[in-house]
Amino acid sequence: MKKRLIISALVLVAGLLFSCSKNSPYFGDIAFDDGSKPVPAARTDRTPTQESRRVLILYSAGYNSLAGYLGEDIGDLTMGFLPDTSRNADIMLVISRHTSEYRASYTTPMPTYLIRLTREEGKEAQMDTIKVWGPEYASTSASFMAEALEYVQEKFPAAGYGMIFSSHGSGWLPMKYYSSPSTYDPNYNGSYDSIHLWNSSRRLRMSPPIPSYPAVKSLGQDAGTPYAELELKDMVQAIPIHLDYFIVDACLMGCVEFAYAVKDVCDVVAFSQTEIVADGFNYTTLTSHLLDKPEPDVRAVCMDYFNQYDAQVGQARSATISMINCHELDALADVCASLFDKYRSQIYNLDSHDVQRYFRASRYFFFDLQDILLHCGITQQESAALQSALDNCVLYKAATPQFFGIDIDNYSGLSMYLPAGNSSTPFLNKYYRENISWNTRTGLVQ
Repeated sequence: MKKRLIISALVLVAGLLFSCSKNSPYFGDIAFDDGSKPVPAARTDRTPTQESRRVLILYSAGYNSLAGYLGEDIGDLTMGFLPDTSRNADIMLVISRHTSEYRASYTTPMPTYLIRLTREEGKEAQMDTIKVWGPEYASTSASFMAEALEYVQEKFPAAGYGMIFSSHGSGWLPMKYYSSPSTYDPNYNGSYDSIHLWNSSRRLRMSPPIPSYPAVKSLGQDAGTPYAELELKDMVQAIPIHLDYFIVDACLMGCVEFAYAVKDVCDVVAFSQTEIVADGFNYTTLTSHLLDKPEPDVRAVCMDYFNQYDAQVGQARSATISMINCHELDALADVCASLFDKYRSQIYNLDSHDVQRYFRASRYFFFDLQDILLHCGITQQESAALQSALDNCVLYKAATPQFFGIDIDNYSGLSMYLPAGNSSTPFLNKYYRENISWNTRTGLVQ
């Protein structure tokens, strides 16, 4: 598990160009718990040019209960590899609204900053403010995301772009549904559970994902005025840049519905089927895999994520992660469409308790895609065709034996909605039919 940072907050001055290192106006003095300073990462021989440079964007939507954790993530970036300031260098950018204190308040109106992170060889990290948007802009509104990414594309032309989206997440569900389904859906009969885990030595806290904001990363949430979340279709429409990779550091986003929705805006997507512990990905090593190699190595990012949790003991050993080739999703959809049509009655009559789940509490919205169909009794030939399509699609997958009490026995690398029994409602089925492109393509819900 990554070391914690000691971060003291100082005041940001809007509109100024900050040179942030030892006494950063954005993060204050940065040091490990033992008082040591970050050591610059070693560089490779890769030399970007104007024709080959890459841009990595961390879209940190942390103006919510994750503010402190996401602040640490940005601090961790300064400990790893960072590009220099030469004209042709790769670009590391952060779009962030939250404050910098360890457990920052998200009740004080804050602007959103576009920050560029650099390091001259042998020196400490520099953090320069490129642009400031006022506090009236919500970082998780589709209009703001489109504006911010268009600005990045205009000011930093490059051969390729990649993005990490870090915030709360709730898969393919409509805005606010996960946190309070009964408010929006009169047919929802779920009940809250009492899961509450605390590990003070690692500062891991997993609390019930309902009804309040969890200390897990559970798509986007801005607690400002107005409150804003991104619905899946709105996020896709808001991304103006084709992404070489899209890494989602948010809960429950590892569903085929999300992957299929973003397949035309990115080549590779990486995400988790379960929730994500609030510490998230390994931001110290992340940039070395994505910017300091001849080609971005998303698999290595996923492996680092998995390994840091798989090395833990007890409940802290909890993680799922997969990496998807978006160009193979249509072939998977072809196989699934045929199976959904043939086994429709079996799908609708499945006992959801028999199927591999990825949710806690009574949020019956995320089951294993392959396990759903295997429980429908598909033939050996059909199973082989499904496995082949998944093998082509899922470039990497890994799961710990359990995720906070959930046994992970059958893991395909993709979750999916199960329109059966207490796992579905007329409200969700209608939303799924009208808004989810995976359903338009495969006809899961009629």
